[in-house]
Amino acid sequence: MSEKLRSRTLVSRDLTVLKIVNKQLRDGKFQESTARCFFVDFHWRICYYILSKRQILLNKSMNKYKTWYNSIIENAKNRVIVGYVEKHHILPRSLGGEDNKENLVALTAREHFICHWLLIKIYTGESRSKMIYALNGMKRNGHCTKRYETKITSRVYENLKKEFSIVHSATMKGRDSWNKGQKEVRPDVLEKVKQAALNRKPQSKESRELQASKTRGQKRSPEQKAKMAAAMTGIKKGPMSDKEKLKRSKKLLGKPKPQGHTEKRLVTLAKQLEEGTHYSQQIKSCPHCGITASKGPYTRYHGDRCKLKP
Repeated sequence: MSEKLRSRTLVSRDLTVLKIVNKQLRDGKFQESTARCFFVDFHWRICYYILSKRQILLNKSMNKYKTWYNSIIENAKNRVIVGYVEKHHILPRSLGGEDNKENLVALTAREHFICHWLLIKIYTGESRSKMIYALNGMKRNGHCTKRYETKITSRVYENLKKEFSIVHSATMKGRDSWNKGQKEVRPDVLEKVKQAALNRKPQSKESRELQASKTRGQKRSPEQKAKMAAAMTGIKKGPMSDKEKLKRSKKLLGKPKPQGHTEKRLVTLAKQLEEGTHYSQQIKSCPHCGITASKGPYTRYHGDRCKLKP
C-alpha cells in the first residue's frame, strides 16, 4: 500500500471512530482521559496527512519543472545551432557543477533564459537563492552577449525583483562593501579603467553646462570641510613633474585668459590679504638656520633646501 493511500485510509477510519467516541462521551459511556488521548492522537494523524499531501503536491510541481528542464537539455544535446548560442551549465557551477564537456550544452538565448527561470522553481532553500542570483543576471547585456530581449510580464518581473531583494539583503546583511576602505592596485584592472576612460566619448558642451549648473554657487558645510580635510590628512602631494608641467604649458599656450579673470584674481588677493591667509603672510621659521621667512622664500631657500641642513 502506498504512503498516500495508507494516510488516507487511517484518517477515514479515525473519522468514523471519532463519531462513535463523541456519541459515547455524551452518553457517559467513555472516560474523559481516554477520549483526550484519542483526540491528541487523532490531531497528529490529521497534521501528518495534511503535510504529506502538501509535500506530494510540491514534489509533483517540482517534478513537472524538472521534466521541462530536462526536455530542453536533451533536445539541445541532439542538434547543432547555426548562429548565436550560449553555453549553459546543466548542473549550475554554484551548486557544484563542473566546467567540462559533459556539463555544458549549447542553448539559444531564449532557451538559456527559460532554463534559469525553471531552475528557481526546481530548487529550494539556499540553492534556490543562488538560482535567483543567476536569473537576475540573465538580463545583463554586454558587447559579447545578445541576451533574450523579449519582454517578460510585469508580474514575473515584480516577483523576481522582490525575491532577489530579499535574498540579496539576507546575503549582504552585516557585511561591508567589497571596496570599502580599499584601493584598486591590480595593474591589469587599472589599465582597463584607464583605457575605458580614454576611449569614452567627450561630454558635449550642453552636458558639461548642465553638470556645472547643479553645483555652481554651492558652499560646503563645516562638516563637509572637516571630512575632506581628515581624508587628505597624511597624504603627501608630490611636486609636479617636468613632464606634467610641459604638458599643461602646451595645453594653455596661446589660449587667452577668460573674460574677467584678472578682476576676479585681484578680488581674491584682496580678500586673502584682509583675512591674513595670503601665502606671503604665512611666516615660518627654518629649523636649520633659524631664519624666519614667508612661505615663498621659505620654500625656495629654507627647510629641506637650506644650505645649513646636515
